[in-house]
Amino acid sequence: MNVNEVPTGVGWTGLMTAFSRAHESLRKDRMFDDPLAAAVVTTANGIRSATHKRLPRLGPATNDGSSGLWNLFSFYFAHRTVFYDSRVLNAIDAGCRQIVLLGAGFDGRAFRLGLPGEATVFEMDQASVLGFKERILLQHNLVPSCPRVTLAADLREEIAGPLMAAGFRPDQRTLWIAEGLLMYFTQAEANRLLDRVSALSAVGSHFISEYFTAQWNFEDVNYELLDEMDQAVWDLLTWEFPSDPLAQEPGDWLASHGWEVRTCTTVGEFGRASRREVPPQFATADGPDIFLFDGIKGDGPKSSVTRQKSYESL
Repeated sequence: MNVNEVPTGVGWTGLMTAFSRAHESLRKDRMFDDPLAAAVVTTANGIRSATHKRLPRLGPATNDGSSGLWNLFSFYFAHRTVFYDSRVLNAIDAGCRQIVLLGAGFDGRAFRLGLPGEATVFEMDQASVLGFKERILLQHNLVPSCPRVTLAADLREEIAGPLMAAGFRPDQRTLWIAEGLLMYFTQAEANRLLDRVSALSAVGSHFISEYFTAQWNFEDVNYELLDEMDQAVWDLLTWEFPSDPLAQEPGDWLASHGWEVRTCTTVGEFGRASRREVPPQFATADGPDIFLFDGIKGDGPKSSVTRQKSYESL
């Protein structure tokens, strides 16, 4: 595999997430700062660095506000990042010292959240994505605050073997992060993945993820009003999404696999409290949305769901 190749397919959506994080990092009112994200965007464009506080366009991604579809994606990616960051830090405070990134993409949390040195981050993804990421880390001299282990893996297949061979210990509390992943899985595939995660999880382990509240359609994004590039992007994404998304709310889904939901919200609910301009798709409570949630592996009575609405109280 040529590590100089820019990932395509699902790996391409990781580039879009990186663009959103890089854009957020340039804002005066930024909610987080992700130096890896900017390095991903500039490397993908074949340039050394972004200038004049502007990012080079990357496919549909642009920070000039001209794309309504990208404004929707960017809002989603940025607020999702804030939610996950807070849940990661809570899990670390609770004693998790193994962090498994299921579909790691260009996640930079090992570089920007100050994770403790005794923690280990296991990054699982396609070989092309991991190779491209390693090239960027070397070029930009980015050093994590804790050990990282990269594992090329198909997350629809067994994950225990690669993890155990890399030093993973199932008797230790683990934080599992499935960011931007489950919407690409059928319900059966998502259930198999969580079964495998559960089998490897000690009591007190944490799991963070998200998935659609309902299937999105053309009307939800005003498809007919999109320009040609945005229509092509939406066509690509909807081609990747399965026709049978998870039908359960997160609390019920986690409970069916032996987990207790701790926090459950949606991107719209969470983002409307952030005092940012809200895309019309997320401006009301009755449209399609994306669940954001975390859970804990327990051995006692189920805890009640916390409806988390504002990033300020995380």
